[in-house]
Amino acid sequence: MKKIFSYLIPAVILIGIFGGIAYKLKKNKATAEARVFQNDPAETPVLTEKTPPQTTLTAAGDLVFTGIFEPNRETKISAEVQGKINQIMVDAGSAVTKGQTLVQLDDALLQLQLQSVGVQIEGLTAEVNRFSILTKADAVQGVQLEKAQLGLKSAQVQRATIQEQINKTTIKAPFDGVVFAKLNEVGGFAAPGVPLLHILEIGQMKFTINVPENDLRYFKIGQSHEIVADVFPDKKRVGKVSLIASKANLGNSFPVQFTVNNFSNHALRAGMFGKIELTPKK
Repeated sequence: MKKIFSYLIPAVILIGIFGGIAYKLKKNKATAEARVFQNDPAETPVLTEKTPPQTTLTAAGDLVFTGIFEPNRETKISAEVQGKINQIMVDAGSAVTKGQTLVQLDDALLQLQLQSVGVQIEGLTAEVNRFSILTKADAVQGVQLEKAQLGLKSAQVQRATIQEQINKTTIKAPFDGVVFAKLNEVGGFAAPGVPLLHILEIGQMKFTINVPENDLRYFKIGQSHEIVADVFPDKKRVGKVSLIASKANLGNSFPVQFTVNNFSNHALRAGMFGKIELTPKK
């Protein structure tokens, strides 16, 4: 009997130890799971695959496409050569015409270089004339005349290069438009790639709408449609389709772009909203 108890006691102790370990592990697992964030399906937002295009349907069954007006062209003008800004002839809001001088850079050093090359050309021209006479009289070798002629051509190329740099110190408007922003001031330093002015062309505007694929059949390149700006509901403009995107945007609709002539007073401005209303064909 004592022998049986001697075997049972260690077994009971081992069972108690293993039971304690199992309980501890289960408790630790429960604690860890409690610390992990669990998504509640009821609170998780469902993302739709498609964003509805900017199209509505009127009570009469007409389709209305909402869009936005943009500049026909816009550019940030920078200098092609570096130099100090001597003059800026326009300000933000100024109307400009193509070829109008906008900015004048300092060209004093280039003008001195041009004068220096001019003096060289005068001397080389005289030298070529002299060697031409002497070569005909066999007084000098023809190679001397050739060297003088090459020197003259090189100086003439140098003069043309300097003159081109001087021309580039005068910055002109690339198209008719309006100055949206002046990005530098007189006394500042101009360099290639550093914007000086931001110009918009608004005499002619772009109007862009987003069209779902099923409604693309209503639009063709070159086709005209009436466009109404939200701020001028009684003044219709005619826009001509200039672009139909070949790829859908993130909203799974296709941008369709129109070219629209602005009002004579340029009342249409970039960023204004408008709409096109169509009657679907049955």
